[in-house]
Amino acid sequence: MASLDEVISKIPRPLLVTVVLLLGIAFIVSQNPMQDGCGVEVKNFTRQVKGILVGFKNKSGKIQPAQIEQFRDACRQGNSMGACENYYDALKKITDASRWIQPQCDYKLIEEYPNLVKVLSNGIQIMALNAWGDKPPGGVSERLGWVGLAHIYTFCRMKSQLERMTSKEDFRALRVKTYMEFPDAWPDSIPVEKRFELPRPKAFKSAENPKGPLIEDEVYKRSLFSIRCDLYY
Repeated sequence: MASLDEVISKIPRPLLVTVVLLLGIAFIVSQNPMQDGCGVEVKNFTRQVKGILVGFKNKSGKIQPAQIEQFRDACRQGNSMGACENYYDALKKITDASRWIQPQCDYKLIEEYPNLVKVLSNGIQIMALNAWGDKPPGGVSERLGWVGLAHIYTFCRMKSQLERMTSKEDFRALRVKTYMEFPDAWPDSIPVEKRFELPRPKAFKSAENPKGPLIEDEVYKRSLFSIRCDLYY
């Protein structure tokens, strides 16, 4: 019976070299499996939203929590450009990062960030409420309120990404839910000092709010939702 050395010596050298190389590559891949394309994209996304959507360990070893919720709460409470600046900037960074995720990789992004849809939904609602103000805008020309034109790009990107990650029907449900939060002006008959004790009047006329002065089409036209995103995105 031929020894192993004899068997190897009978193998043509080019074939032997090829076999050795293939075995070496197989071993390397088994020890360091290559990431699929979606994994690479999500990894890049994570790098860009570090400290905003995901916490991280700083140089001193302490955990730095994600800041998006802190920024969101400050914006809700302050309801002004100054109070919302950090929140709007954070939303912009998130939407900028997610733009590089291919549609076929959305499942991987949502798998890694199950709160992303909620974060974008909150952003849509809060920005729309900020633009609406404390009473219905006078018309289409006033629908931006104090929300800067530059932030409309972020709003439109959030809209596009939400429709892609969920569906147009889900986005419409979010829109109607936001309509129900749009405030109406206080009646002059209610003194200012009494208003803190009463529920805020709502503008959208619905089954839950039959006294609302605006039907759905009017609310849509005066709100940020009627912006033509094809001009901004």
